[in-house]
Amino acid sequence: MKLMPQEREQELTLVESKSNRRRRPRVGGRFGVIYSGMDKGQIMMGDGQVLNLSREGIGIRADRLLKPGMELALFIELPDSDDPLCISEALVSWVNKGRFGVSLRTLRLEDQNRLRFFLWAHEQQKPAQHSEDIDSTT
Repeated sequence: MKLMPQEREQELTLVESKSNRRRRPRVGGRFGVIYSGMDKGQIMMGDGQVLNLSREGIGIRADRLLKPGMELALFIELPDSDDPLCISEALVSWVNKGRFGVSLRTLRLEDQNRLRFFLWAHEQQKPAQHSEDIDSTT
């Protein structure tokens, strides 16, 4: 599956906050995501923008209203490749207006390694910074 080209923000930053529940730093950025899941027995699809990600979860700005507890599949357009990162199982953990957070459930080993390498590479590049644009509840 090939994602529609989007304007990519090449500048990625590590994001931390005082109320951060994560055990590892998250990488902030702006890259496309397509998601799908079931809602009341109907298949629903949407697209959005990844705001931040870590090994445990992802913060997303989206075009559809979702509900906590929904299971989704995600296809993320990382800036290091033309092939999307496929996350077959993610669980919506919170929703706030046009944003939501998902916790990662199942990734193929190849995608798991790709995500780890992507995060590691960007953690090495810059020291942690605060961002007012990223919701601290992700």
